[in-house]
Amino acid sequence: MKKYYITLFLMLFWVWPAKVSAITPPALAVPSGLSLAEIKITGSEFLMLYNNTGSTITDLSKHWLYVFNNVNPLAPGVSSSTQQLPAANLGSGQTILLSANGGATCGAAVTGKLNISLTDSGGFLEVVQTSLVGGVLVQTAGDAVSWSSGTNSASGMISNLPSNSSAPNNAYYRYQEGTSYLWQKADQDTSNPCQLNVVISGVSTPGPINPGSPLLPGDPPPVSFVNETEPSGSSANNGLKAPVINELLPNPVEPQTDSEDEFVEIYNPNDVAFDLSGFKLQTGITSLRSYTFPTGTMLPAKSFTTFSSADTNLTLSNSGSQAKLLDPSGNVISQSDSYSSAAEGQSWALANGKWYWTKTVTPSQANVINSPAAAGAGSNSKKTSSAAKSNSSTGQVKGASTSSNPTSSGNETSKLHPLVLAGVGAGAVAYAMYEYRHDLANRLHQLRRYREARATARSATQATNNGGTSLRFGRWQDNLRTWLSARFGK
Repeated sequence: MKKYYITLFLMLFWVWPAKVSAITPPALAVPSGLSLAEIKITGSEFLMLYNNTGSTITDLSKHWLYVFNNVNPLAPGVSSSTQQLPAANLGSGQTILLSANGGATCGAAVTGKLNISLTDSGGFLEVVQTSLVGGVLVQTAGDAVSWSSGTNSASGMISNLPSNSSAPNNAYYRYQEGTSYLWQKADQDTSNPCQLNVVISGVSTPGPINPGSPLLPGDPPPVSFVNETEPSGSSANNGLKAPVINELLPNPVEPQTDSEDEFVEIYNPNDVAFDLSGFKLQTGITSLRSYTFPTGTMLPAKSFTTFSSADTNLTLSNSGSQAKLLDPSGNVISQSDSYSSAAEGQSWALANGKWYWTKTVTPSQANVINSPAAAGAGSNSKKTSSAAKSNSSTGQVKGASTSSNPTSSGNETSKLHPLVLAGVGAGAVAYAMYEYRHDLANRLHQLRRYREARATARSATQATNNGGTSLRFGRWQDNLRTWLSARFGK
């Protein structure tokens, strides 16, 4: 009997400690910087960032969230959207919570709405900090996370993301293992949304908890609108992807003018129309100018729409500017990169998440990147005149040109005036004469000497034959006389 007790004791000794350690979830831990701490990708999305810089971040609005609809942001055909963090201070060790549908603040020092959409099948999210260095806007990449509903080859990132229907409360939080920071799968507690639970060996075990009230936000108080239309754009667009600023033309070619033909192009990535009512288009870097879209302004589904300076009164400086799209609450939902200088006839265009100068201007069409460095020196590609406007879309801004065909380029090659060609040709001839002036002088000098020598020889020949019966005109005449004399005699 004694040996059975010994066996049982050994089993408890070896098994019990392993069971205790197995049901202890890892603690939340994040790398240094403004880091991603928690994320919920499916269902009611939220994102929590943690200030682990060791000091106060005095202006969160210098940080942006860039999200891509593919686990590889550099893959062909990937689209992206951005969101600027709110202008607020964030102390060391404090968090900012962004949620799509509101809810508990969970002790976050800063809260806000998550305006970007996280693609369930796979995506990539990155924190980017902006700063001005010598008058140039510099973007510095920070913390990032990628996810996939299948296998994710990126080390330490999220793989096999479950669907919202199979795991509606699924979320993830950050933890440290050695020198690496990984993502732990968890479930949002149904009674306390600030509590994340980890399922280990079939047992739901409490994990990290964010202190804060578990109460849901209260209903807004009643309000009446007098002599003002209630904004409809934001509510009508719930669940849609944010439009994307796609192309700028700061310096159009004559006879087009800056006051009439500069434009900002916006792309609607949704399968339905997007209501721009109350949204703002803003240009400039230090001196800002804004245009508010009137009620009823619609972006057709999957369309490229250009808004010219003639209709918005917005300007794009040739020496440096950028464009932003703001929602009715003032949140920046899309923006172009800033540029330092604009060459005539070139547009600032978005391609695969990056901005390029292109000589092929494509208003209301998909961008064609024709880099000035790779283009021929004599290229005359220009954009179709934006003076030809379309007003076919209901509720469209007057003068806005829209196209829903992403494949056609819509370019025309403008013809040069004959006087311009004549002037260019004359200039080329004049330059060639100047460049080879010494060679031309030498050739003219040789020609004069040759003509003088011929004249001298001709004079001597005439003097010799003055007393004879014939005049010699050249060597071929002498050869003819010799042949006739030999054949027929004198």
